Amino acid sequence: MRPLRLPAPAVAVLLAALLSGAAAACGGPDQKGAASAASATTAPGPQDGLTHNLKKLLARDGVTQATKNPVPQGTSSATTALELKSGAGDVRVQVVVNRLPVPVSPLYSNCPDSALHPYSTCTVGKHRGADLALDRSPVDESAPAGAQRWTAALTFADGRQVVVVEGPADRARGRTVTGPELPLTLQELTDIAGSPSWDPFLASLSQPDSRPDPQVNQTAPPQRITETMTGLLPRTLKIADEGGRPGYGHLTVDDGRGKCLVAVTVQRWKPGDSTLDDLFSAARRLPDGTRITTSRSAAKNGGKGAIEWRVDLLGRDGLRVVVSELNTRAYRLPGTRTTPAVSVEQLTDLVRSSAWRKVAAATRP
Repeated sequence: MRPLRLPAPAVAVLLAALLSGAAAACGGPDQKGAASAASATTAPGPQDGLTHNLKKLLARDGVTQATKNPVPQGTSSATTALELKSGAGDVRVQVVVNRLPVPVSPLYSNCPDSALHPYSTCTVGKHRGADLALDRSPVDESAPAGAQRWTAALTFADGRQVVVVEGPADRARGRTVTGPELPLTLQELTDIAGSPSWDPFLASLSQPDSRPDPQVNQTAPPQRITETMTGLLPRTLKIADEGGRPGYGHLTVDDGRGKCLVAVTVQRWKPGDSTLDDLFSAARRLPDGTRITTSRSAAKNGGKGAIEWRVDLLGRDGLRVVVSELNTRAYRLPGTRTTPAVSVEQLTDLVRSSAWRKVAAATRP
């Protein structure tokens, strides 16, 4: 899906990347940290303490300092990683400690979105009075039975969070884990995340700014979005697999020739905001001032043969509705049919529906 401006803080993106099987990096969900480990002559810093604490908690033979360690992500987040040699291969264990905006949004402790990670196996529960998300995801969505990345994310109501990720070490450095099993169990990852020894590091982090983005409101309940989508799509389609997050809902449709993912984002912008002018510079303008763009292209986050049809609408009152459709049931999967099930004309009718103003009305700033 083409990137949209979201109001969530950057650390939410970081957590989503970790839960979805990516290395910690601010650059996006599929980028790895690029900073080299500090040399022996570098003055000790907060990361040194994090690394030492992680090594103590692992308490295993074969633990070595990783040659590449992510640097702290900012005053409200820091991270470190170590490598573990085991009979199954070289494994990388990474820890991220965060201070989140309070009240803590469920976005920070939810399981990975099924639209982006169709093979994720995730459960949520409680540990030490905090929300605990435990996830098993394949490193490569096109090889779900291959190398895995497991995550334990512990999120407290006061904004403290510890995320522990276990997965294959850097492939360029030799033999790595290639099968579904990893040496540390999810229970061991939970024990590491729940250790009180992280408390001093959490206490040293600054509380992030929790003020919302003044430009855009994206808080419509996902269930309301998927219910509206269901009512607007052709009744001949079989609809299933609903999901989403605030301001974003998705489901799959099937016309008898295979499932297609249909996703809708609902945003409310300040009327006349120039931020989106470039995006809609070549848009078709309707008599009431509404602007619409359409596109048919290869899916940026899709697998082989995956294509994406997209319609983006911006009303004069600042209401923005974006619908996208794939010729497969989720992102990162190969295309399973020549074209999506719902035509671009039908998608255009969907975003033009007055029903979206009712959805967005309750989220008006």
